[in-house]
Parts: sequence; structure tokens; C-alpha cells
Amino acid sequence: MRYALAALLVVAACGGKKAADAPSCEKGVDSMLALTKQAMPGHGDMEMGNKKQMVAECEKRGLSDDQKRCIVAAKDLNGLAACTPKPTAPK
Repeated sequence: MRYALAALLVVAACGGKKAADAPSCEKGVDSMLALTKQAMPGHGDMEMGNKKQMVAECEKRGLSDDQKRCIVAAKDLNGLAACTPKPTAPK
């Protein structure tokens, strides 16, 4: 579950498509949960996180369409990490 929650926090801009084809928070969470399950074999049908809570958090954070596209496009947890915004150095 920690990995799924961490994955939710690992989001940022990646794409450049129009808003009409942006995935929903639910689809993004489904992708993150599937990647987490894939990265943690041996857990069978065990749920990897609270989907309802994760979708609500996604909606609360107001993820951009590009952020959601990036999450759905990720092929593994490293791909998800690549969606992380790079912090800017203080001036």
C-alpha cells in the first residue's frame, strides 16, 4: 500500500495532447495500482491500496491532464518516477 500511495505522489507533466483525451483520475489510479502489483509479485489478488481514497486524493490535488496522461503511459514504477516534477533551486 505504501508503494501505491507513493506512486500517487509521483506525478507531473509529461504530454501535450488536448484535454478531450485526458484520462480520468480513476484510470490513472488503476494504472498505478496495476504497476504496483506488477512490481510486487507474490501478492496474488491482494489489493495494493485504497482505490476510492486514491481517486479522491487525485481529484483533490487537481492533477493536470498532462499529469494524468503521464501516469497512464508509465510502463513501470521507474516510468512513474520519471513523471516527478524536478524541484527548482532556490534563488
